Amino acid sequence: MKYAVLVAGGTGGHINAALAVGEALTSEGWTIQYITGKRPLDYKLFKDCHALNIDSQPLRTNNPVKLFKNILLNIKSFISIFRLFRSKRPSLIVGAGGYVCGPTLLVGKLLSIPIFIIEQNAVMGLTNKILGWIADKIFVHFSETKGLSPSLARKVVVVGNPTRKSIAPVPLKNFGGELKVLVFGGSLGATQINNVIFDVVKNAPVSALSIRHQVGSSQVIPQIESKVNYLATPYIDDMQKEYEWCDVIISRAGASSVSELAIIKKPVLIFPYPAATDNHQLYNAQIFKAESDFTVEIAEPGLTHDEYLRRTQEFLVKASRQELKYTQKVSAGNHTCDDILREIKTHVGMA
Repeated sequence: MKYAVLVAGGTGGHINAALAVGEALTSEGWTIQYITGKRPLDYKLFKDCHALNIDSQPLRTNNPVKLFKNILLNIKSFISIFRLFRSKRPSLIVGAGGYVCGPTLLVGKLLSIPIFIIEQNAVMGLTNKILGWIADKIFVHFSETKGLSPSLARKVVVVGNPTRKSIAPVPLKNFGGELKVLVFGGSLGATQINNVIFDVVKNAPVSALSIRHQVGSSQVIPQIESKVNYLATPYIDDMQKEYEWCDVIISRAGASSVSELAIIKKPVLIFPYPAATDNHQLYNAQIFKAESDFTVEIAEPGLTHDEYLRRTQEFLVKASRQELKYTQKVSAGNHTCDDILREIKTHVGMA
């Protein structure tokens, strides 16, 4: 039996990459076991999957008490995974991101199971920096990945970022008069973007404006009287529908978001998350902008609220005046999963 374990947790980007690879493996007859953490998003996005939730915790902390506690929790998770794999040995393990990958992939290495990791961002995360040394292959999103040791170059395959089949190219469209804006700050929301959009709704810079806004589960949505056709929601379940609806987009620059935006190919204003580890969202946005044939504007981290508001208003005014550049070529879609599966099957002798 072809049996694979996919590991991811913590953010929608990590989880959706695992789900995308899982979809591809399932279509080829593989049985899939997902392993994730115990955050609300881990439960939400894996709710319809065969998933095991483990209590793995990060080791990047300056609190010695918390560090000791987290080490104990990771050891406990390591032991439970070891027992699981001894009773039902997977053919391979793919880590798609998050500290939950640590215990699982270490067990895989100890049991000589083929290990593959996915680095979605332009800056390699701490967990992947460590796991890269034990992985058989390292699949990266960008050709230039900061923090990746040159000693690991022989393991690296540039494939892009796995994207679910539900995200597909959209037809090119003409601006219809009312400016339709899709806003999202990632799976957990973004207070910085939310506050800017709330002010845009209060004082719309253009006359005919419609905004659909994913605010995140923890955001309190204020009551705003406005002429803007405004819809706020904690979480958008059908992103493809919203991508097809909108004219322009305002978003963060997580790896998952950037890979989807590259498929959708509509003008976008990006707010890189200022507290992102190693500033990886800014690097994601810069590479994405350089590779795009449509307008990509970046609101650099460190600006004041008023400066972010001004940048957003200017972006919307230019959009309403049809001054933004739209692509002239429909996307070919994302074939990263196909490339990953081909590499995996070749490595484990199933090609």
